[in-house]
Formats: sequence, structure tokens, C-alpha cells
Amino acid sequence: MNPNRDKALLITGTRPEIIKMVPLYHALKQVMSVTWCHTGQHDALAGQTFSSFHVTPDIVFTRPAGTRLPDLLAGLILNIGQVLAGEKYDALLVQGDTCSTLAGAIAGFYEQVPLIGHIEAGLRSGDLYHPFPEEMNRISVSRYANRHYVPTAQARRHLLDEGITDESIIVTGNTVIDTQHYLMEQQLIDTAKENKVLVTCHRRENWPYIQTICQAIGQLSARCPELEFVFSVHPNPDIRDQVYEFFAGSEVVRVVDALDYIELQKVLAKSVLVMTDSGGIQEEAPTYGVRIVVLRETTERPEVLDQDRAVLTGASDIERILDGAAQQLMRGSYSLKDNPFGHGDASERITEDILRACHESV
Repeated sequence: MNPNRDKALLITGTRPEIIKMVPLYHALKQVMSVTWCHTGQHDALAGQTFSSFHVTPDIVFTRPAGTRLPDLLAGLILNIGQVLAGEKYDALLVQGDTCSTLAGAIAGFYEQVPLIGHIEAGLRSGDLYHPFPEEMNRISVSRYANRHYVPTAQARRHLLDEGITDESIIVTGNTVIDTQHYLMEQQLIDTAKENKVLVTCHRRENWPYIQTICQAIGQLSARCPELEFVFSVHPNPDIRDQVYEFFAGSEVVRVVDALDYIELQKVLAKSVLVMTDSGGIQEEAPTYGVRIVVLRETTERPEVLDQDRAVLTGASDIERILDGAAQQLMRGSYSLKDNPFGHGDASERITEDILRACHESV
């Protein structure tokens, strides 16, 4: 069978999914017919990210109406189902743990797409409500998918413990490392350290603690006047307005609207510390030797904890956040040679397996 006739549908809905799907998109295009469907779960940030990578998705939906998660999920399933009803695909690929990820897997299963691949499979925090709803989303996706592309050996063990068959699990690394390697190869990233601290915060479970996070950053900046803080603030007005108001007039905490991906990577690479609730940044920071304060009670990426590259502080206790930041600053930066989440070849590994699996099913 001519591999160029194989058809793959890529589903994304949010900025992190786009970033992690871009290198796979380019790899798959070399050997398959690829359609990229963006669900519209993220709008402004998604458009910014597609532009950064000079990619135009083939199908773009507007975000389904309604503010409740059931409304969002139902609308996403219906929209993706329409795409699948109009075209037959050999493979459907979803990334991560958002509602778009789950909707794509459900729609693909109901339309009996032969290969349903889950990129970044096997991540588990062990708490269904942290992060919410992502933990339940990714557990559910594992039941609909039949190819599981896991970033680490630990993620593989999680799936095996849940009864997923060994032959359907492929350890590939994380595709976001592929993206970072591309940026460095293009000499877009300078890893020379400056006294910068990057701050990001967006998770639903941290919305009640925005003031606490701001107070902790304010106190840390007073204790460490040599540091420059860059707070890349999420466009959600419930977050954005509080952060801008709290740091109005500050000379050491610079609040900026959400940086596009490449600009965010530039700041991250020059930072000595990042304070974040982002899962993606936990994966990206080790590439640049940056210490991490995780503003969450749990993490589905324990590899950064096992190697002392991160500490969990939660977001509700100022002193706990300050103690974690002080601990990480004392440790300093580390070697850039080894990222536990991959070596920059995940997309190649995934592409090879998809082709093999598609041909075996014929």
C-alpha cells in the first residue's frame, strides 16, 4: 500500500496541543495525507500560536456555546463527528488531556477510525480533581485509544497498571522537546542565564489563589531585589485583572499579556527559576536547565521531582511558595544535556509507528 494514501486527522483545541502537534504534523506530512482540525477551545492564543509556526489548520471551529464543561464537551464531539462523517481516515491523533482531546477520542471511536493515537499518554497525578478535569479526561482517553504514545517509562507503567496492553504502548519522549530542539537549531533561543524569574498561572483550581500567588511573588521580589520577574498573564479576565492591579507601578515585577510561544521560550531559557502551574513548562524547563516551583499540590510529571528539578508548593500558602522558591534558587541551574521527557526525536518515532500500524491493519 502506498503510504501517501494513508489519511491522518489531527485534533487540537488549545495552545499547548498546537505546540506539541506541530513537529508531528511536519513529520507526518512527509509520508501521509494530513488534515489538521482545530476545535476552537482556545481562540486568541491558538491563532497566535499557529502564526508563530506559520501553520494554517485545514478545519477551524468556533468554541461551542456555553460556559459549562458538559456544554463544551458535547459541542466538541458533535463538531468532530461532522468531520469524521464527511471523510474516512486511517488514523486520528489527539494530544494531551483537554476536553478537545477527549472529544476527539470519543468521536473517533464512535466513527470506528482504525487507529486512534493518544500523544502524551499515561500521565497521572493520582487525584481526579487535580488537575480538573484533565486527570479524568486523560484516563478516559486511554480507554478509547488503541495506540498510546507515552513520554516516559513511568507513564508506560501507569498504563500497564490500568490494563492497557503492552504492545499498544510506545515510549517516544514528548514532542514538545522536538519543538524546543528546532528553535535552538534555528538559533532562536539563547540559554545564557540572566537574573530572571518567569511566572505563569492559569489552572482552574488556582483561580481562588491568584492574590496569594501575587503576594508571594511580591514578597520574593522584595527579598531578592537582584531578580527581575516576568509574569506572563493569562487572558482570562478573572486572572488578568487581578495580576495587573496587584503589580501596578512595580519596578521589579513586569506583567505582560500572554507571550507567544517563541517569546515565552526565550524568557524561559534565560531564567534561573520558573514559578508555574503549567504542565508543559515542567517539561520544557529542563531543556534549559531552569529550576521549577510548581504551583500545584500534585504533578503528573514526577520525573522533575525525582531529579530535584522542581518542588511542589501548591498555591494557597505564601510561606510554602517562598520556601520552595528559596530552595530552588539555592540549588542553581543544572546541565542542559538531559531532559527526562525526551531527546527531540518523538515525532519521528510516532510517525514510524503510525505507518507500521496502518499497514498492519490492511
